[in-house]
Amino acid sequence: MGVHKLHEKLTKENTVLEPKQVMVKPMFAKPHALASIFGISYSSVNRILKEWEKDSKGIDDLYYSLSSTMTVISIARFEDYMKKRHKGWL
Repeated sequence: MGVHKLHEKLTKENTVLEPKQVMVKPMFAKPHALASIFGISYSSVNRILKEWEKDSKGIDDLYYSLSSTMTVISIARFEDYMKKRHKGWL
């Protein structure tokens, strides 16, 4: 293992001291949480997932069924799918 030098001095601003300082960008969400993120209803999320199953529009792996009662949806892929289906009803 090589020797690593720090190029930046440690300060209070660039060091995590408390767990509440750690922020992550969520990658997956349950359907109810995804509905609130996008400001749509839970039933709309389910309808969109059923549409995706019929025609994925090139978006792969939109969601994962982890068990019979647990489904998680990729937030980024859901947004991509929403962009591709935008005004598709016209």
